[in-house]
Amino acid sequence: MMNLDDRRSHRRTAVDWPAMVITAEGCIGGEVKNISPTGAFIHCFTEPEQQSPLRLVFRDPLRKKLLLITAELAWSNIESCNDIGSCGIGVQFTKIFTDDHLFLNGVTSEHLQMLA
Repeated sequence: MMNLDDRRSHRRTAVDWPAMVITAEGCIGGEVKNISPTGAFIHCFTEPEQQSPLRLVFRDPLRKKLLLITAELAWSNIESCNDIGSCGIGVQFTKIFTDDHLFLNGVTSEHLQMLA
């Protein structure tokens, strides 16, 4: 069976960044737990509508700058989650500013260098 990490085009980096997921229905508070230049896992307890685009807002502690990203829901385990610490959603980025994309590339690269 293929592991989810095997299907991803970029490795994820563990972070702990407060986040807000903005949907047509309202705002969902959560925390970004891992991130790559193309997607993220957000720990939260409310599942957004699958059809609507998501606006992600979070602040990286390194640059002290808000990242504003448009994404789509890739998956959710909220309805079937047995471990409160692993409940959340996976999102795939659909629009990201070039500077923010470069920053996320750098975060991932630095993390991989520390593991080597």
